[in-house]
Amino acid sequence: MKEIIYVLKQGSKIRRKDNQLIVFLDDIKIAEFPVNIIECLFIFGNIEITTSAVNFLLSKNIDIYLVTNSGKLKGIISSTNVKSNFNLRIRQYKAHFDNKKNIEMVKFFVNEKLLEICKLSDINYNEWSLRLKNATSYNEILGIEGSISHTFFKWFKEYIGKNRLGFEKRQYNPAPDPVNSVLSFTYTLIYNLLYSKVLAKGYDPYLGFLHKKKGTHAAFVSDVMESFRPEVTKFVGDLIKDEILTEADFVPDLKTFYFKESSLKNYLRIFNEEFLKNGFLKKKADSFFKKLEVEL
Repeated sequence: MKEIIYVLKQGSKIRRKDNQLIVFLDDIKIAEFPVNIIECLFIFGNIEITTSAVNFLLSKNIDIYLVTNSGKLKGIISSTNVKSNFNLRIRQYKAHFDNKKNIEMVKFFVNEKLLEICKLSDINYNEWSLRLKNATSYNEILGIEGSISHTFFKWFKEYIGKNRLGFEKRQYNPAPDPVNSVLSFTYTLIYNLLYSKVLAKGYDPYLGFLHKKKGTHAAFVSDVMESFRPEVTKFVGDLIKDEILTEADFVPDLKTFYFKESSLKNYLRIFNEEFLKNGFLKKKADSFFKKLEVEL
């Protein structure tokens, strides 16, 4: 079973030795990973990787994600030996510049999110679906999507119960409590993983419908991610509700909160098991991209 490998120890160095990646800190080996178990590699912050190790991973079609300590994507080192579909990208461009089709695609992404929300909560699909169907403009759809999200997070607040670590509503930049901090971090991980999948399918990751490109934001990846958000949100909620994550796992920093190093390692292990080892991410992505291709 393959795993997402995360290297977190600041100042460490990743090298290749035979068919393994070895992580050293001050020339002392602190970890090793056989290449056949690696799905992809996340390198957090100030960590070096040798050219030999990079070339070795790329030869095995293993993507390398360079992220900040907080999980924000800085870049991806990816093999050029991936499948791509030029026709899909052309269809994406045509849909984007056709006003009618563009609106249909915006509705598609919002509806996919709504379907997932209604699977998890007591929110009524028919009520919101009818409003979405009758919407005629981008701003109207955006308002409906915002209301759906607001309603979902009201449900989420009740779902996680009394020990919600100060959570009142969804907030970010900065996240004012540990729950919002974990949500932002987890969304970022999923966004990073979906970025590679969007590229591999042949889409333009920056040409969005529901989301509009800002700076380096891959808007189309965020469109795709909307269908993943509800399950990911509930996953975080379960960890809070079951007290797998508690206040002791976090340290306050100015106006936000960060994982303690040991807690981050434990959280990433749980994330791995939930979204990779049980096949959720692959199954969900395969199913979603099939629907998306039909819709385009």
